[in-house]
Amino acid sequence: MKIQSLGILTAIVISIYLIGVELGMFFYLANLIGGIVGNSNSDYAQIFVVKRQTNNVNQLSPFDIRWVNQLRSVEGVDETHGFIVANVSVKLPNGNDAPAMIIGSDYPAMAAGPHPGLLLSGDIHNLSFPDMVSSDYYDNRTFGFNLQQGTQFEINGKTATIGVTTKSAKGFSTPLIYTTTSKARFYSGLSGFMVSGIIVTVKDPDKIEPVISQINHIAPDLKAWRSDMLSKTTIVNVMTANNMGMSFGTLIIFGIISGFFIIGLTMYSATYDRIKDYGTLKAIGASGHYISLLVISQSVIYAVVGFTVSLLLLIITKAGMAKAGLIIGLTPPFLIFLLSVTLLISVGSSYFSINKLKKSGTIIGVSLKFIFPMKKITLIAIFILSAASVAQLPAKEAVSHEHSKKVVEQNPPQEKLCHKNQFLNRLRLTELWTMHWVIHPY
Repeated sequence: MKIQSLGILTAIVISIYLIGVELGMFFYLANLIGGIVGNSNSDYAQIFVVKRQTNNVNQLSPFDIRWVNQLRSVEGVDETHGFIVANVSVKLPNGNDAPAMIIGSDYPAMAAGPHPGLLLSGDIHNLSFPDMVSSDYYDNRTFGFNLQQGTQFEINGKTATIGVTTKSAKGFSTPLIYTTTSKARFYSGLSGFMVSGIIVTVKDPDKIEPVISQINHIAPDLKAWRSDMLSKTTIVNVMTANNMGMSFGTLIIFGIISGFFIIGLTMYSATYDRIKDYGTLKAIGASGHYISLLVISQSVIYAVVGFTVSLLLLIITKAGMAKAGLIIGLTPPFLIFLLSVTLLISVGSSYFSINKLKKSGTIIGVSLKFIFPMKKITLIAIFILSAASVAQLPAKEAVSHEHSKKVVEQNPPQEKLCHKNQFLNRLRLTELWTMHWVIHPY
């Protein structure tokens, strides 16, 4: 039984750990895919306006800068901010070349990012100085060089200096470099008459949808998105195009199904080995509902212990992966979901055990239901022996009340007590044999 319990716990731990890692990686990649939107300054970035054909914020096409001023006149709009997104080539001090994406927005708002929560060192005001750009701490591994505040390197053959370092301001395919709009144009070579997108600030949440409708009406070649919707659309587009969503979904579903059946079959085996114990409980008066609750409570205990061990492993894995820049967020909603999956797998798997008990008659019907067909003759013989045992007792034991005094006189008290003990012993023996066949029918 100890081996089976260890097997159940091991199956739960492996299943939940793999599901946790896969979901953690999925959410991490989702954050990277929608990173351009996620890294923007939420105080300003309520609406993104891009080309109508665009459904991936990582692939923006430039359009006329005059729309920045024109959209500012839309009712409900508080401010508009044009921003630049362009691919560039970076040359590091060690001579290595690497691709990157430069993002520029107007200072001091810096609506396109990075938002203050992403800053690791330096001040956002440093980006207003000439040649100053940002670099992310976790991109140092990608670049193969430790870029720190004050490090000089080249962007498209032009000198740049790290003025701000961020943490977790990463992009999906290439590192993100943030700076002001003018410097982004300078390094990327984008025309001064073009922008990659417009961030529209609408401070009143109730006016966001009306503003989006108006923009989509007056600008047929552009499309306005709520920032969260653009991020979700980008994630779905990239996940679908690369079959990433299918891969993660298949692995997660496989982990749930495999865990369900492995745990279920192991619990079934454990229940089969202890079927006599459950029969004993039924024989002494336990109801089928009580036995079912007993099995389910065992599965809940397995789930809690297995989830605790899995959580410890996930915390250790998170610490190890964070050193490589892979951030797995163990947020309360995520942990509640994992606990729910654990309970679903473990408690759901107890169906096999309960079904086994039902088929054996331990839960439905009396235990004699499945004993009688095979042990009928034996039980009849036991009761015959019991009757014979009573019949063989001295006739003095069966006399009527009227002759009781006579019996007492003919039999000394000690001899009478001996006959009585013989009767009780035979009765107990008969009861024990009957219980034996009830509890151990096979």
